[in-house]
Amino acid sequence: MTSKEQLYKSILFDFDGTLLDSFPAHYHAYEVTLAHFDMEITPERYMETYSPNWFAMYAALGIPEEKYGEADEIWLAEVKKHKPALFPAARPLLEALSESYVLGLVTSGSRERVMRDLNTTGIRDFFEVIVTGDDITRPKPDPEGLQIALEQLQLRPSQALFVGDAREDCLMAQAAGVPFLGIEGEFSTVTRAEGCTRLADLRELSALLQQAQQ
Repeated sequence: MTSKEQLYKSILFDFDGTLLDSFPAHYHAYEVTLAHFDMEITPERYMETYSPNWFAMYAALGIPEEKYGEADEIWLAEVKKHKPALFPAARPLLEALSESYVLGLVTSGSRERVMRDLNTTGIRDFFEVIVTGDDITRPKPDPEGLQIALEQLQLRPSQALFVGDAREDCLMAQAAGVPFLGIEGEFSTVTRAEGCTRLADLRELSALLQQAQQ
């Protein structure tokens, strides 16, 4: 199969919750952060308020706006103590897809934290383009992150597929005109979005792409 025959030229991924099993570390960091402000959080509350836009999440959790900077410092310092692992299917999937597709990452995480996790897990070199929260001015679900990735890859929206696990991932892809696949999971919020095709497991992606070419 040549690249000209492929439905997509690039597969773009969200990072946290899609490739990286970061929920335990990030949730613990929120516990520590909120405890600093004499506040508490539960897993249920976390899922109710979750947003890739952490300022929106701070607001939903009741952290005063003037304390956002302080909350950021605490959260980043705490999450730095942890080394989240990849989901078991992530590396084999990236290895397989990298033979036929240009891979990219579009995430809301800070560049420092994302690059640290990419290097720790050993998957940095799979991605030709990496767009982080530090590279944008408008967070998900605004399409800016995807648009930056497409511009860097010199691709049209229809030539890329975006894979994520959050409602905001789906809405961002829809706004950018990029096809989307949502990965369901224990902490996924993609089921809250309408009109999004979803897979039960990351391992289904390769088979689905092969079927699309037939």
